[in-house]
Amino acid sequence: MGRNNFQLKKGFTIIEVSLVLAIGGLIFLMVFVALPGLRASQRDTDRREDVTKFITQVKSYQKNNRGALPGGSEMSGGEIEVNGSNASGSSSTWGGFYSEYLGNDFIDPDGEHYNLKVVECGGDTADADCGVNVSDVNFPNDYTMVVVLRGSCKGEGTVRTLNSRKLAVLYKLEGAGTYCSNT
Repeated sequence: MGRNNFQLKKGFTIIEVSLVLAIGGLIFLMVFVALPGLRASQRDTDRREDVTKFITQVKSYQKNNRGALPGGSEMSGGEIEVNGSNASGSSSTWGGFYSEYLGNDFIDPDGEHYNLKVVECGGDTADADCGVNVSDVNFPNDYTMVVVLRGSCKGEGTVRTLNSRKLAVLYKLEGAGTYCSNT
């Protein structure tokens, strides 16, 4: 009998290699596209935790000051703004509260100090819309927490409460929407 001149070669065909590379490329592309969204989601989670920390510190302040909130007399025109990077003042003001209770480590996940915009709820009766528009906050360049005195969360907005010792905090998220939490 003669020998078979054909020998079986072991290995992959060009089509098999191309298919594996194409699948690998698709997986890489999906991860590359999803990664920024995952990072933004994580930063928003951190921001929600920072709002909770802020609320906790307000409650601590109230506990130490017979239930009062900071800054009654410093409000002019119904609002005050506190720049977190240089917050200071008497502990009864919002600037003093920021420096004493929150400190220099109270920063956004992007590494910027939070700013506070403290406003009075504009509603006349309980459950009236406060009229606070968080879309005025220029995220991501502003890093502003909007503190609504006499406010309570309702969805992504605030309504008036009759309790003068209550407040709501709004923060515009990077992904979408607004986070609201109250005392």
